[in-house]
Amino acid sequence: MKNLTLQQLINQTKEALIEAGASNYYQNVFKTLTKQLLLYAKEHNTEFFSMDFGVQFLEDHYSMSSKIEQKKWCATYSRCINALAEYQHSGNVTLYLVMDKRAYTFPDSFKDSAESYLSHREKTGIIKKSNKVFSLYLERFFAFLKKENISSLDTLSLKDVLDFMASLSCYEKPTVNHTMRAVRYYLKYCYENGFMNTEMFSKLPNPHYNRQSRLPSSYTANEVKKLLDSIDLGNPCGIRDYAIILLIARLGLRSSDVANLRFSNIDWEKEIIRLTQVKTGNPLELPLLEDVGEAIINYLKNARPKTDSDHVFVRQVPPYTNFNPGAVGALVRVHLQKSGIHLEGKKKGSHTLRHSLASRLLEHEIPLPVISEILGHTTTETTMTYLRIDIAELRKCALEVAI
Repeated sequence: MKNLTLQQLINQTKEALIEAGASNYYQNVFKTLTKQLLLYAKEHNTEFFSMDFGVQFLEDHYSMSSKIEQKKWCATYSRCINALAEYQHSGNVTLYLVMDKRAYTFPDSFKDSAESYLSHREKTGIIKKSNKVFSLYLERFFAFLKKENISSLDTLSLKDVLDFMASLSCYEKPTVNHTMRAVRYYLKYCYENGFMNTEMFSKLPNPHYNRQSRLPSSYTANEVKKLLDSIDLGNPCGIRDYAIILLIARLGLRSSDVANLRFSNIDWEKEIIRLTQVKTGNPLELPLLEDVGEAIINYLKNARPKTDSDHVFVRQVPPYTNFNPGAVGALVRVHLQKSGIHLEGKKKGSHTLRHSLASRLLEHEIPLPVISEILGHTTTETTMTYLRIDIAELRKCALEVAI
């Protein structure tokens, strides 16, 4: 795919989007954007596509950075460029489609085995959202097999699976790891349950990456304060965003739980927030801190549109529907970029604020099990990750070096 001209890449990506069930809106935006991209490429005497060229086009043609700051950016523009890059690297477009908003049917020759495997995962307690992600990974695998004219498990060879693994080289290590894990366990299930005759699981490498090898990004207490102080409380969006970011920064809620927060989750009399975590399905109970409660009340009184939605946070423009987790993460990134905080080398999502809270709790010598409970971790092993960002404690462990 890398040798395709820009025009060829656009044409084939367009067909792939149609085949994958992209929405009419997405297809129309893709058509409009790529028409402008071709004109832009002609002006710059460029015949081929690269991700850097696509991002530069978004900046020059649509003023991406300033639009993001003004909250007028259309995320679908970025998805279109990402789809071109995805198809160029892998011949696939599924990564940049929204799973919840489209129908996907496994290929007939793999349908029974794939659906049986996902059903098995559900019976073992895997939540629906996780199964959807696994479905996406399998979809990517089946798209590769289709391109290679492999139409059944009977004709699948070990080399074919290794070739698929090689095709993932354009992705980051975590993506390769998660994708191959899904494929390996799918093939293991198929062998153990009679869908295929060849055992491959033990022969397939597990692309390892060590999450613990990377220090989690975090911000100091002063930086978090600077972020909150930079939010404009003179407009409804600012009031809403302040309350959302305060929930994450002060209570460590995940973006999915903030987006899903309902009025029934808040016990104003007992000053408690009770909810079932979207990610784990486990119950969580946290104190409704005074500043957090005041921020929510300010939003409800002075900024929230009139709507029958039972979600606490809703869009500020019609339709007044609830947020999705991606939108929560996006508004955190926007405010971080506008805050004046030094961001180089740090992640800019809402999860970083959870890391930051963990760091502050460690600094105040809060016991690890308590931190695990606050962050909604199922085990303290997950919370151990945050110990590595307690620089003060790490310094105490440093050895003196003779000079």
